[in-house]
Amino acid sequence: MTTTIFDPQQEAVLAQALGAPLYASRWHTPSYELGEAGDWRLAYCPFHLEHGYFTALWAVSGMPLLMRRTTDVEGWEVWMSLTPHEIESQELACEHARGHTVVMGLGMGWVASNIALNPAVDRVTVIERDPQVIALFEHSGALGGLPSGIRAKLRIVQADALDWVPDRSVDLLYVDIWRDLDEPQVMDQMQRIQANVRASCIYFWGQEIKLFGLLNAELDALGAQSPQRVRERIEALSGLPLLVPGNGNYPEMIKTVIGIRRSRGIKAR
Repeated sequence: MTTTIFDPQQEAVLAQALGAPLYASRWHTPSYELGEAGDWRLAYCPFHLEHGYFTALWAVSGMPLLMRRTTDVEGWEVWMSLTPHEIESQELACEHARGHTVVMGLGMGWVASNIALNPAVDRVTVIERDPQVIALFEHSGALGGLPSGIRAKLRIVQADALDWVPDRSVDLLYVDIWRDLDEPQVMDQMQRIQANVRASCIYFWGQEIKLFGLLNAELDALGAQSPQRVRERIEALSGLPLLVPGNGNYPEMIKTVIGIRRSRGIKAR
């Protein structure tokens, strides 16, 4: 299977000419068998440029895509892709997962696989509403590169994330069920999900963007506070036990995300 139109040497030369470093993920990247299931398709995108979530522009080669059929003239739209942006926006979930972690939204299974690889995790429950997505994931062979003990941690449940109730306590809940970052219904849906799941800690896709809206006037002052104080303030404002990493300045991370989005002409809602 060919995933790039250039050889590595050509890619390095082109990336240098474009002024963007070649992206190399530190995370496990599954090898996907291309195919379709109903309205969904797995494909690859050749060499191109992509922005990160916390970082600037990258040159990316052979990027896997999950696409959904549309009724417009294009025929397909990208629903998920393993861009630097997508990977960076999910890394905190992978780093801080523990015990029983629940992932809402299967997608291409990237985050679920990397969470399962975290030695602090003993079980990963993945909630996916669409049986076609599950069928395509099973066809893709994405779990084939994982050791059997890691695969044994994973369980996929067909259910609606907004209604699902766990059968055991949840140590970390990660939610990525939206087509785009910063959709207006995110916080309301997170409240509904948490009312059912009652997770000890939560992280959701695009969390930093939503927190900017809540904390905007306080970010500079909170930057001087301890992670515990930041966590308490975020929970007081959001009503959710959201993940705040203890090994860095989270308010600065939030500002970095917003700064990059503004440099691309993207405004928060």
